[in-house]
Amino acid sequence: MRRTADDPHVLLAIGLAVPTILVHVSAPQAGSTGVIAVAVLYVLIQVLLSAAPVHGRHVGWLTRPVPRLALALAFVTAVANQTGNAGFRPLTALAIPVITMAAAYGGREAAIIASLAAVAYLGPALLTGEGLAMAVQRGLVLASVTAILVVGTRRTVSSLEQALGRLRQTLADGRRRNRHVAAVEAAGRALAARGPEHEVLEQVMDLLHHELGYPHVSIYLADGERVRLGAQRGYADAIETFDGTTGVIGRVIRTHRAELVTDTARDPDFIAVAPGVTSEICAPLVVDDDLLGIVNVEADADALDETDFGSVVLVADRLASALALARERRSLAERADLFQRLTAFGNSVTGSLVTDTVYPTIVAGVRRVLDSDIVVLTVLDRSTGQYFIRGMSGGDLSFLGAEIRPGEGVSGRAIRDRSVVVDEALDRERFPADVRGAKVNDVLAAIAQPLIRDGVVVGALSLTRNELAEPFSRIEREVLEVLGTQVALAITNTFLHADVTEASIRDPLTGLFNRRHLDASLDRFLAARRRDPADRRPAAVILFDLDRFGAFNKRHGHRVGDMVLRGFGELLDERFRASDLVARYGGEEFVAVLDGATLDDAVRIANEVRTAWAARSFNGADGAPLHATVSAGCARVEDSAHSADDLLTAADVGLAMAKAAGRDLVVAA
Repeated sequence: MRRTADDPHVLLAIGLAVPTILVHVSAPQAGSTGVIAVAVLYVLIQVLLSAAPVHGRHVGWLTRPVPRLALALAFVTAVANQTGNAGFRPLTALAIPVITMAAAYGGREAAIIASLAAVAYLGPALLTGEGLAMAVQRGLVLASVTAILVVGTRRTVSSLEQALGRLRQTLADGRRRNRHVAAVEAAGRALAARGPEHEVLEQVMDLLHHELGYPHVSIYLADGERVRLGAQRGYADAIETFDGTTGVIGRVIRTHRAELVTDTARDPDFIAVAPGVTSEICAPLVVDDDLLGIVNVEADADALDETDFGSVVLVADRLASALALARERRSLAERADLFQRLTAFGNSVTGSLVTDTVYPTIVAGVRRVLDSDIVVLTVLDRSTGQYFIRGMSGGDLSFLGAEIRPGEGVSGRAIRDRSVVVDEALDRERFPADVRGAKVNDVLAAIAQPLIRDGVVVGALSLTRNELAEPFSRIEREVLEVLGTQVALAITNTFLHADVTEASIRDPLTGLFNRRHLDASLDRFLAARRRDPADRRPAAVILFDLDRFGAFNKRHGHRVGDMVLRGFGELLDERFRASDLVARYGGEEFVAVLDGATLDDAVRIANEVRTAWAARSFNGADGAPLHATVSAGCARVEDSAHSADDLLTAADVGLAMAKAAGRDLVVAA
């Protein structure tokens, strides 16, 4: 039924039968019943033929277009001769759609059916001679109309066939292009996921060489200011690098624009590598005007055209996007790794507040975070305002403690300018003066970050590399800035810790050690003497007491009294060695423990202090000069001393004797 409904001959049969039946129903004639029966029979025959096997043994030939059209023409001839009269046969016009359908099948079919129609139309007149002239005239008109319809039908059908052919070609090209795009996308995904690995580049080459059919293809990847060969197909010996000065590739490197060279013989920049090459397409892999590489295609027999140019540019655009995505992924991975190391670094440098521990931790940690050959930490000495190397990893460690003056080397320039200093070729002549003799390379790639906290430059962090071709990248500079903030905070914390520690062991008025520090130091001192009896050296202790200080304080006031105490503390700090332990014992009493000194040494030094003190004068509240004296008791540190009290008891006896003897004296007990 589906085949019958779609059969054009069945539709034609219905189209011929309906007007025939209508004519005879509307104006019955003799034999109208027979004509109607013939029309119905004709339709049934066409229906049966539409359902018959196309390749049947007995009726297969009847299902072909010409026999079925001939059957339609026979039907028209039969009913036309039975309708009207010899002068006018209206159903003869039904032959026109039959001939038109024949034209739709082809010129041969149209000629056969048109010839049969002419014979059928003129046959009766020729045989009988009746109305021959009239039949010829009408035949000519009918033939002209038929010819016009046949020509128009053939032109329409031919146009439709051509359009269908173009559509089929377009669909085929689209399917081919879709396959190419799918291949490009697959290569792009691989590039984006894995980067420009060898296997991925080989996949790209297979795409261009096998899928797109180009005989000579290559891909170059950016390497600094030049491009380097990544993969190729079709070359026996491809050029490894281009620097932008030669070849069509060099021209594309300079302009960042794709090039189609249709005749290589006429291009002055063309460099022949493969023999017989006549055309070339060179497309840059560019993202945000950043050249990532080059795709190059060359052909010999079949010249490359605009279609090829569009395909290669499409491939280049997709590959450029994939390479940019891969680069961004690598950058993100590097950032993630760097910031993980930054976190570990921050935890390590905040784990200690002692300079002897934190400075080596800083330089070692920085070197783990940023790949470098030498890391140097320069720190401010707050007492002098000078800067010294306090930490170093790599390099010549004998220069630890060397002074770095502002403006010298990258560290000194960073301190002076309070900004990052980058020097990709720092030569020895521009090293800081005190480290110019260091055993390092004569030229280094260097960078220095100032360490600033609360507006104060507390130091500088400098890194160097021996390999000049690997300067510090932008992301490494960003990381160094973060490191600098953490290091500056760590150094400031050590300063604060030192201040707090110092405040806890110093007397705030005189600046000497306080009683707490004195007791702890004496315990360690005595423990060391007990532990190593063979290494004991002589030691002595002096106990000072300002004479009648209580009365002096009441008479002149506490401000003057504090001035006197500070003055005596300054005198002790000036007179005693750094190895001596000098402390305020309490009130107006002071203690000095002299390691390696005899009792006679102690008495001599105490008398020097007593004399110098008596010679000093102070301004009273009214401006009048004031003088004060001091008494002292000296004693030798006995081997039997086990505590601070044991150590000071003998000196206290000497002090009591000096006071009893009239004060302003030194007595050895």
